Amino acid sequence: MSLKETLKQAKQLERLAEMQKQDKQDSQSNTDVPVSRSLGAVKPRNYLALNPLLRKGGVHEKDDVKIVRKKRRRETKQKLRQTDWLSEL
Repeated sequence: MSLKETLKQAKQLERLAEMQKQDKQDSQSNTDVPVSRSLGAVKPRNYLALNPLLRKGGVHEKDDVKIVRKKRRRETKQKLRQTDWLSEL
């Protein structure tokens, strides 16, 4: 599932939760129960928090400049260690 599809799904779930919340409020307003007695609105679960694409490890190297620089430095250090400096003289 791509990031775009995940965000689209999250928006749909939020709309559904809002519609359910409005339905509850409409049904409560029709009854004789005072509003002060009703419990607070239940927040919908954050579906984006569990998405593996949006976690910290999901950042790609091509997007993060620091990771690319660190990788290049590591590669150059390995190349310098592997070169035979005595044979080049």
